Amino acid sequence: MPPRRRDEIRIVASLFFILFLGVADNQILSPLLPAIRTQFGKSSSDMGLLFTGYSFCAGISVLIWGPVSDRFGRKHGLRYGLILFCAGSFISYLALDFYPLLAGRILTGIGASMLSLNSISYAADFFPYANRGWAMGSIFSSYFAALILGVPLGSWLGDKYGWNVVFGTMGIIALLLILCVQLLLPNLTAKAAAMRRMPLSEYVRQYLNFLRSQGSFYALLSSLFASAGTMGFLAFIGVWLHDTFGISSSRVGLVFLIAGAAALLASPLAGSIADRIGKRLQFVISSTALALFLFILPNLNWGAALFGVFGLVSLSAAFRQGPMEAVLTEIVSSDSRGAFVALKNSFSQLGIGIATLLSGILFEKSGYSAVCTLGAVCCLFSAGAMAFTFRYRNL
Repeated sequence: MPPRRRDEIRIVASLFFILFLGVADNQILSPLLPAIRTQFGKSSSDMGLLFTGYSFCAGISVLIWGPVSDRFGRKHGLRYGLILFCAGSFISYLALDFYPLLAGRILTGIGASMLSLNSISYAADFFPYANRGWAMGSIFSSYFAALILGVPLGSWLGDKYGWNVVFGTMGIIALLLILCVQLLLPNLTAKAAAMRRMPLSEYVRQYLNFLRSQGSFYALLSSLFASAGTMGFLAFIGVWLHDTFGISSSRVGLVFLIAGAAALLASPLAGSIADRIGKRLQFVISSTALALFLFILPNLNWGAALFGVFGLVSLSAAFRQGPMEAVLTEIVSSDSRGAFVALKNSFSQLGIGIATLLSGILFEKSGYSAVCTLGAVCCLFSAGAMAFTFRYRNL
């Protein structure tokens, strides 16, 4: 791996922590669900609405944030996304009933959609495609750092002080990251000035063009199925472990801690390998492996085998995440990258929303095995859609 400049490391680290916040906020909900379900007297399918409302509203709103990001810059998008995220977190913290909590989660999701969009676009604007695999792999290792640190710490806080304290803590961290964005991230004004300016209405036509182009359309489908395959099983793993084995929230956090450690260490390496062997090829192989491990996971008992397979699930996800983001940010030119990433994120959130809604129904009717089967099938569809883009782009 070649040596990295100080400004590259600073930017990767800043975007890493911003994504860490958004991912940890979403993942921590899984081990908190049993306590929330008990307090509000709701069913598991009702709990799925917390994921579905979050995802659908994030997916719709991000279509607006894409053009705004292209016009006004990624740094502004990060700052205002953190402000909305902070507001939603404090509403969730103060919620005394299910529906105020749902409203807080929706607002948090809208803010988180801005964080994801602008983090990806900022990195793509700053790093050339030749070493973007390393940058994306390093930034998106935040997904697995959230498993190792965010979920266990949040689970411990939830067990000790109550689930709402977790959301309050997220709001405080968002306030600190606003300062981080202001001080550590340059404006990239030269790149922004080179971007093409056009009326917002033109973005509607641009979105339609992305859907008509077969190369970008299959990339969007791959993103939808990839997100659906991951979040479907993650959303209900905490409830499954609690209901099947009597596992507490803090012990569920331990599962995430152990399983995420290898993925965190492997993610930057995975990005560098993808830069050498081909990003899409690595994505297809990793997605297929992930599907296989999801078929195995629900058939295991509490113990070392379960920890090991969940670790392999995380490792497979780590090897596909960075390459996927690197490919998707190169599908279109930089002047419309924000719009395309917005549409990609919208497809991802749509996949998450549908998957979590179906997973809640499947979990109640057929158990966790059906949830994992749905996730595995989605992963295979994602690999197929990404493989099909080989006909249209040489990435």
